[in-house]
Amino acid sequence: MFDLEEGVLDTARLTRVITDPTAPLSFKQESESPFRDTVVTLLLDNSGSMRGRPIMVAAVCADILARTLERCGVKVEVLGFTTRAWKGGQSREAWISAGKPPEPGRLNDLRHIIYKAADAPWRRSKKNLGLMMREGLLKENIDGEALLWAHDRLLARPEARRILMVISDGSPVDDSTQSANASLYLDKHLRGVIGWIEERSSVELLAIGIGHDVTRWYRKALTITDVEQLGGAMTEKLAELFEAEARPAPQRRRRAA
Repeated sequence: MFDLEEGVLDTARLTRVITDPTAPLSFKQESESPFRDTVVTLLLDNSGSMRGRPIMVAAVCADILARTLERCGVKVEVLGFTTRAWKGGQSREAWISAGKPPEPGRLNDLRHIIYKAADAPWRRSKKNLGLMMREGLLKENIDGEALLWAHDRLLARPEARRILMVISDGSPVDDSTQSANASLYLDKHLRGVIGWIEERSSVELLAIGIGHDVTRWYRKALTITDVEQLGGAMTEKLAELFEAEARPAPQRRRRAA
């Protein structure tokens, strides 16, 4: 609250006194925000299908959201996920050298990117978001392991409330892995990871799909048809969570060792 007659001196408004010595001093009073002690992770799909305007809009929206939440006392982490190569990397080469044993699992090298750490201030990290437009960065997407990585980073945080928002425009895709394993190998793994987080983890999970129906994967999800709707959708879903904060959260079991 600003323009009070008593409280903490509002130094931002001292210019009024300098320009007009007859103007009274202005005081302010701070109050606790209802959603403090919260950390939000934005996990962005950095696959090749996001190239162009989608990844640019995603970077801008992440930038604005991180700046806004930071001012509200909410820690924000911005992460990205893709692969190091198209259609396999060193993992595939090692599999071929071993004689191509059956059911090898993932055959591509992951690339997980920390654009902004939760404890890093926005002003020091804002330039990092521009790296999403770097030529050659966006390749394939292995969502399940990226989700586990972001989730484990959240579990290590001291905040009482942890929120993980995933933004993607398609199902997991890695040609090398899919061609050497059973059908829908990456899809089944992603479903298993989502199910475990939603059922047993204290992390609150939600997703936004860009032209991709994520409601069949995630319980809390929203699908948009145009990337221009992304900013509003991100704000809307987070607002829903903060509005529901007053309701008692269900008891969750810890992850088995």
